[in-house]
Amino acid sequence: MSSTRNSESITQAITGMLQLARRDFLKFSAVSFSLAAVGGIAFPSSVLAAVPEGIRFMAEDEYKVFQRLMQTMFPVQGTQLATLDQIPVMQTLDAALLAGMTPYALSGLKEGVHFFEQGPLKLYGKPFSQLDDHQAAVFCDAWEASNDAMQRGLTTGLKKLVALSYWANPPTWAALGYDGPVSRRWGLKPLGNAPLPA
Repeated sequence: MSSTRNSESITQAITGMLQLARRDFLKFSAVSFSLAAVGGIAFPSSVLAAVPEGIRFMAEDEYKVFQRLMQTMFPVQGTQLATLDQIPVMQTLDAALLAGMTPYALSGLKEGVHFFEQGPLKLYGKPFSQLDDHQAAVFCDAWEASNDAMQRGLTTGLKKLVALSYWANPPTWAALGYDGPVSRRWGLKPLGNAPLPA
């Protein structure tokens, strides 16, 4: 596979990640409800943990990257935010986001995750999933502010996937004072993308 094809598929995956919207968040929260209802989900605390049961679209190396990125983005210990071992973030990411991607977009995302994983090798001598908390945060900040559009877009896109997967889970809402979509509370029927009244 040529580097041009790799770059093209990664770019398409980045574009897809960056186009996720508020409606997607609400759709993912429904998936999180069903994941929580299933019960028996294992939440590994170690970055080096194997892929838990139920993850269908992430290989172990991709899981390690997303797991490390989640831990970097959400240092929730000692805060009012829901802890990462209470929330099926990786399961939500897998079932609500990756499952809905076309095979081509998913392949591009996987290539992007591999590219991101190898990014810190020159500076730290180890891949992203093996960086400590400080190194991982510095690396993410550097790539998010990079002049390289691929680094910047990939980092932003991966962080968006993880953030959506965390906040889509209703137990995370209480710390924000959010008690769910008003449409659900008020029993409003979804109208899709109906035009506003004239």
